[in-house]
Amino acid sequence: MPGNRQLRVRSGNEPGPAPSMEPEGRGAWAHSRAALDRLEKLLRCSRCTHILREPVCLGGCEHIFCSNCVSDCIGTGCPVCYTPAWIQDVKINRQLDSMIQLCSKLRNLLHDDKLSGRHTFC
Repeated sequence: MPGNRQLRVRSGNEPGPAPSMEPEGRGAWAHSRAALDRLEKLLRCSRCTHILREPVCLGGCEHIFCSNCVSDCIGTGCPVCYTPAWIQDVKINRQLDSMIQLCSKLRNLLHDDKLSGRHTFC
């Protein structure tokens, strides 16, 4: 045998090299930032399109708005689908508000300075 090379067989118990969790060229935590961006798109007001602030749901159509964005629609109709909207139909969504606050904290933890100006509240 030339060179006396010994082949080494890796057993299933030996750890292999850790796969990279970062897409090339996008920096640390890129996957988490991308997932957070997708989630924040779902947490936008149907009227002002900013991240929801004090989210409320209209009972008749279930569209979600910031409480300030829907206040002038009570007694008339939903600004998206024009379903009648009455004061008794407006429901504060505290669970959604908690999720939005957690997203904000996660955004701060990820130190996403370059995108922070884009996430405005109404």
